[in-house]
This record gives sequence, structure tokens and C-alpha cells, in this order.
Amino acid sequence: MPRLHGVLVLVVAAFALAAAGCGGSSDSEESEDATPAEAIAEIATIKTALDDAVGQVRAGDADAADTTVGDAYLEHFEHVEDPLGERDHDLMEELEEAISTDLRNQIKAGEDAAAIEASVAEIKSDLDRAVEVLQD
Repeated sequence: MPRLHGVLVLVVAAFALAAAGCGGSSDSEESEDATPAEAIAEIATIKTALDDAVGQVRAGDADAADTTVGDAYLEHFEHVEDPLGERDHDLMEELEEAISTDLRNQIKAGEDAAAIEASVAEIKSDLDRAVEVLQD
């Protein structure tokens, strides 16, 4: 019986931690609170990460490049989505798809560095447009 009690305590603790992670200030709630100025700062970080990913592809480390792009999306673009979406929803969706899916798929497919660099250049151009939209 004491062993069952110990397991039950662990299960309850795990659920409590999971519930705590779902409440409070989650990343999605933080992104809702991002100001346009904060979103612009995040865009600068995203652009740097995309440049890093190109370098990683050029160095032959596609796995690192995929992780870098994934982190750029999850940790930084999430804070851009709401402020940009309020001003230009289509641009926000284009960027979301380009970063979270299209670029990562190219990297995973083993496309060469020139193709990745061309895609990153397009994304960075769209990010520049996003900055303009957020400054208006």
C-alpha cells in the first residue's frame, strides 16, 4: 500500500506541474501581450537566427539549422503573431507558414545552401515589411 501511495503522489504531482504549465503566463499569453515595439525587437532576433541557420546549412549541419529555425519560430515569432496579425493578418500567416513549415521542410529535404539562402532572403524581406506595418 505505501508503494501505491508513492506512485499516486508522483502522478498527482506530475498533473499539478502540467496544469501549472498550462495556466499563468504561458508563451501564447505573453505573445498576446507583446507590443508592436517588442514584436519589432523579436523580428531582429528572428533575422539573426535565420542567418545562423544558413551558416549551419553551409557547414553541413542541417539538424542544427532545423533546430535554429524551429526555435526562431517558437521562441520569437510567437511574440510577433498577435501584434502583426492585428495589423496585417495575411502577412502574419505568410510569415508563419514560411518560417514554421516551408523553410524547415527545405532544410529537412536537404536542399542546398543557395536554395535555403534564397528562401531566407524572401522571409527577411517579408519581415522587413512586417516591421513597417508594426511601425505604422
